[in-house]
Amino acid sequence: MKPAKFLYTDGRDVVVTESTFKTKKAQYSLKGIIDFGVAVLRPQLLPGLVMTLIGLTLAANWYYHFIPRGFFDFFSIPSSLATSNLQLILGICITCIGLAYMLLTKRRYVVRIETAEGQKNVVVSMSKAL
Repeated sequence: MKPAKFLYTDGRDVVVTESTFKTKKAQYSLKGIIDFGVAVLRPQLLPGLVMTLIGLTLAANWYYHFIPRGFFDFFSIPSSLATSNLQLILGICITCIGLAYMLLTKRRYVVRIETAEGQKNVVVSMSKAL
C-alpha cells in the first residue's frame, strides 16, 4: 500500500488526500462527493431587532405613557414601577443589548459538499480565507 499524498492541509482540522477529505468531525471519500462549493451564512438579525424594538418601546412608554397602567397589573408589576425611571433604564439597557447583538454577529463562511445523503457544511469559519 503506498502512502497517501497530501493535497491540502490547514495544519489543524482539514486534510485532503487523493482519496479522502477529512475534517475534525468526519471523513468523506472523494468518490462520494458529487458537488462542492463555498457559501456564506448570513447572521440572524431578527432577535437583536426584536430586543431593540422592545427596549425602544419601554423607553418611549416612560415618556408618552401609551401602554395603559392596568396592563402591567397582569404581570404583577406595581404601577409605580411601571412608570418610574426603572422603565427608562431597563428600556435603554435592552436597546443597547439588541444593538450590540446586531453589530457583533458576523457572517460565516462554509465549505459545503453534496453527497448521496445530501448537502453538508463541513468547514465553518469566520474568515473568508478558508
